[in-house]
Amino acid sequence: MENNNYIEHGNERIPTREEILDVIGRHAEKYTVGRELFDEKGLYLFEIKVEGKETTEITEYQYMRKGIFPNHNESLETTIHVVYFENGIPVGGHDIANYNSETGEWHDVE
Repeated sequence: MENNNYIEHGNERIPTREEILDVIGRHAEKYTVGRELFDEKGLYLFEIKVEGKETTEITEYQYMRKGIFPNHNESLETTIHVVYFENGIPVGGHDIANYNSETGEWHDVE
C-alpha cells in the first residue's frame, strides 16, 4: 500500500508536520510546540517540549531533516532525537526514529 501522507520533491519524500507529530506522539502526550524552521522544500527543524515531573526537568523532541541548513543546523539523516534537560543543561539523549526518504516510512530506533 502506498503512503500518500508526505510531500515529494523529486525522488526525495519529506515527512509532513502531522506525520512527525504522530511519531512524537508515541512518546509524549502533553507537549508544547517550539521552533519550526522551513526552507524551499518544507519543514527541516521542528521542536517539541515536554515538562517533567519536576519543574527543572524538560524533555525536548527534535525533528531534523537530512541536509545542511542556516545557523549550523545539519544532519546526515532525517531523524527525531530526544534530549533530556535538568536545570537547562542537557543530561542525555538519543534518536527515537529515523526516516527513509525513499519509502516514506519511519523506523523506530531501539
